[in-house]
Amino acid sequence: MNLTLLLPWFPIILAVGVGGRLLDRARGAGLGIVCAVFWIILVQALTGGNAYTEPIRIISIIAGCAAIVAMGAWSGEMGENRQASTTKSLPEKPASTPLPGTTTRTNDGNKHLEQFTGAMDQFDDWLEEHRNDLDPWPRFDEFIRGILYQICRATHVKPFRLLSEGDELTPLRESDPLVDVPRICATRGLVGEVLSTGRAFIADVTHPRVPVDQLKDTAEESMAWCFSITQGPRRIGVVTVGQLDIHPGRNEKLLKAVQQFISICWGILCEVCRSRSAGLHDPVSTLLTRESFLNIAENTLEETYRQGEPAAIAVIALEQLRQLNDSGRWEVADELVRETCQLMKQRVRADDQLGRFDGSRLVLLLRRVDNNLTSLILEQLMIKLNELTNDRSRWRAAIYARCGAVGTGNEKPSLRSMISDAVKQCQSAREQGLVLSVADSETAMMHGGAS
Repeated sequence: MNLTLLLPWFPIILAVGVGGRLLDRARGAGLGIVCAVFWIILVQALTGGNAYTEPIRIISIIAGCAAIVAMGAWSGEMGENRQASTTKSLPEKPASTPLPGTTTRTNDGNKHLEQFTGAMDQFDDWLEEHRNDLDPWPRFDEFIRGILYQICRATHVKPFRLLSEGDELTPLRESDPLVDVPRICATRGLVGEVLSTGRAFIADVTHPRVPVDQLKDTAEESMAWCFSITQGPRRIGVVTVGQLDIHPGRNEKLLKAVQQFISICWGILCEVCRSRSAGLHDPVSTLLTRESFLNIAENTLEETYRQGEPAAIAVIALEQLRQLNDSGRWEVADELVRETCQLMKQRVRADDQLGRFDGSRLVLLLRRVDNNLTSLILEQLMIKLNELTNDRSRWRAAIYARCGAVGTGNEKPSLRSMISDAVKQCQSAREQGLVLSVADSETAMMHGGAS
């Protein structure tokens, strides 16, 4: 092969060798064929068509083309083997590798979701069990403590209600009378700041509006967490937590979710109590309705009998009240009933029961009273009531309060029979022109006498 053939052949075969290493065997051979054709065309152009006149040149061209194709096939095979060995040396990799920490966060999220689901189920069961309790708030105090410990490992938990009458916070559960528990003011200190702003305080997280000297409340040696209970725009309570066994800064979202969950449960209980109170109490007098009084007073009377205590039933009639209603002065009649019942609630004890039986008659259950004490209590009450009802300048009608009462005596009469006897005593007082008529159950049944 002379220089005319060799000079273009040498760079072409080098290029095929290098290019074939990037391909497999078949593609390398194809590259060699293309380059061999290109070399033939290039030689023909350089020699002016004289390359095929001599046999030796023809043999050289054929040998050169075969060498180019062989170089392409060999280089392609070498490249194919190199790629296979490289693939075998690489470690197997899963299709999707999670980022560092993703699995931990996912597991924590599932755990918290399960905890909240369990807490919701617990509240449903708790509400079903305690919705009819006379005072469900102490039990709700225990529920809050349990939920906060389960989810947040919170201890030294103290829930408080904010009453509309004043600025003091009232514990949901009555404290031990032998332990002096300091009062918490709803307008000062850390608790006051949380209630006024609605933003929770977390000990290890900066609270933007609480001064440093207020971070320690007078009612708490230490406070890890404090959040308000809201119902719409109103603040109705606050919960303080002494210790948290989770890192507060890394669990702000969890703490906020727990706060909202407790607020929702608190609000539901408030609505249940309000709804139950609306069904138990007369809207005008705010006393127990007849059905509610019969149920509650019957249980109270049975407890009185078990303890061997005396009791009395009094029926108070507001005579001539119908004149106000018949003349269309219903608002005045309601105002008179409202003030009369408010006065009665102020004059009786907390464990006595008051109810409204109909438009003009009220009923009262007195505990731990004999006939003499019953007469004394009712005499004073009737004086105050008649001072109110006999004010003709206000009511423009002659309204009289009259009362009939029956004590249990030595017997254990039923509640309904005592109420019936008290109504008869009230009628007897009207017939005799008396304001008050009191008798024990035996006398009422035999004679209907008055004292």
